[in-house]
Amino acid sequence: MVPKFLIARLSLSFTHHRSTHFQLLQPKHNAILLFFNSFTSGTSSDSESDGNHPKGDTFTVSYLINSCGVSPTVAKELSKRVNLKTPDGPNAVLDLLNNYGFSKTQLAKLVMRHPFVLGSNAENTLLPKLKFLQSIGVSNSDMPKIVINSQHILFRNLEKCLIPRYEILKSVLRDDGEVVRALKNAPFAFTYSGVVNYLVPNIEVLRQCGVPQGSISYMMIHCGSVAYRNHSKFMEAVNTAKEIGFDPLKTAFIVAIEMLLTKSKETWESKFGIYERWGWNREMALRAFRKFPGVMKLSEETFTKKMSFLVKDMGWSPEDIAEYPVVMGYNLEKRIIPRFSVIKILISKGLLENDVHFSGIICITEENFLEKFVINFKENLPLLPNVYNSLINAQSVI
Repeated sequence: MVPKFLIARLSLSFTHHRSTHFQLLQPKHNAILLFFNSFTSGTSSDSESDGNHPKGDTFTVSYLINSCGVSPTVAKELSKRVNLKTPDGPNAVLDLLNNYGFSKTQLAKLVMRHPFVLGSNAENTLLPKLKFLQSIGVSNSDMPKIVINSQHILFRNLEKCLIPRYEILKSVLRDDGEVVRALKNAPFAFTYSGVVNYLVPNIEVLRQCGVPQGSISYMMIHCGSVAYRNHSKFMEAVNTAKEIGFDPLKTAFIVAIEMLLTKSKETWESKFGIYERWGWNREMALRAFRKFPGVMKLSEETFTKKMSFLVKDMGWSPEDIAEYPVVMGYNLEKRIIPRFSVIKILISKGLLENDVHFSGIICITEENFLEKFVINFKENLPLLPNVYNSLINAQSVI
């Protein structure tokens, strides 16, 4: 459970969010002023017009091109949102970000998405946020990705917003390492206003269902946005997953919730239509989904290619595949086709019985497969290793 004082603290930050926003509109917070100015007249009273572009913006455009690496066209568009007077402030910002792992390409991307960062006070506004992220384990290689993909993380209040949300995530996960991995998956986690209203009760529901911490960590790290969904919809997905027959003690329960929340009813019906064309009725499809929820992630093209090979080329029945749908989760060109082709060759030569189970072919390690089905038959079929390697390395098999 999240301590009550944290919830109260975070709630207070929401209550004062509006007043905090206006407090930020002080001269020392140039970034917010510049962002605000983007909604007002972009031309000062003493600017002289040169065609469609004010002469007063010449420095801004030049700086964006030469120092930030954006194209002239993009620079002209960005100059409507940010107006730079001297290079001192922006240079300090770029130097600071460079010290925290930003490459030239990443700096350009950040500026294109959030040009008002150039007007920030590097020392007072940006540095404390970067130091905080670094203190919880965000590396210089991850810092740019998180900052670029999180719209407000450098501009939200550290004490009232970022730290309280970090403490909540820390209570949901096991350590700072997992917090950082979750943040990489869902960079908005430190700034999203629904942390208390959605994330906290959603996690509590999972814990009440007996979902182990490992599965909760898996959700936050691999499909983090799901945890922040509307609480009533999240509850509905949890109940549906249980009705279908998913075990809350297994990670597949989390994957099922993800599929139920991210796929619309229309998508589900479309999927059922595709499955039916390949011999799966609704009951079989739900059984396959229960055994391997990842099957729902497959596009129609991918599903069709895999079924076509397994049914038409290998002769497996749709019922057999529905009983062991995990086979559909493996790479078609690099694993399914090479391995099953070897099995087909061995069966055709009478060297292998036609009753080898999917799991004994597709799920074993590459080393074990080679030993059991390739090297073991090298005396009878000397070219089999070459055939197998050619299948794996083929650019297009089908």
